[in-house]
Amino acid sequence: MKTVLAGAASLIAATPCAANASIIVLGKCGSVASSSGCLFLGNINGNDNVFNPNSHKQAELVYNVYNNFVPSARPNITLNYLFDTSSTSGLITGAGTASGTWSTPGYAIDYMAVKAGSYFSLYKVADLSSGSWNTMDIPHGKNAKDLSHIVFFGSAAVAGVPEPATWGMMIAGVGMAGGALRRRRARQQLRVATA
Repeated sequence: MKTVLAGAASLIAATPCAANASIIVLGKCGSVASSSGCLFLGNINGNDNVFNPNSHKQAELVYNVYNNFVPSARPNITLNYLFDTSSTSGLITGAGTASGTWSTPGYAIDYMAVKAGSYFSLYKVADLSSGSWNTMDIPHGKNAKDLSHIVFFGSAAVAGVPEPATWGMMIAGVGMAGGALRRRRARQQLRVATA
């Protein structure tokens, strides 16, 4: 039943994209928020044109239409593209293998898509800036499927409250500046008094 609904969702989602539609939600999708994410057939990239067959906006549309048939998939998602490992280096360890870690300092990641073979899994990662990844949720038979690329979605991280050590350094800096100012004033008063 789930596979039939997923197929119906992909057909409805494909309607505005006509013959270009290539992203399909598969029956192994309960929700992007589940630990196994949501499995898609197709490719995903940073293109924001919904008519592009590999666009992340097409994946967003297909998933949100899928929500109409599978209540566990709710709520709808919004994918705000940041970068991907095929165009930005240094984001992951384990490139070309089946597992590793990722790190995006200064960014809060909401969703990430892990692509291997003919499939990708989309995961909700809840505003993290680092974590681990693997291709275990992607069908690959007996052999581990090596990573093609990972696409990250989210926003620039908001500056938080400074750490206690940072507060200490700021207070020490202000104290040192105040001490230097007092010494300068004392020297100036001494010069005026001796003149």
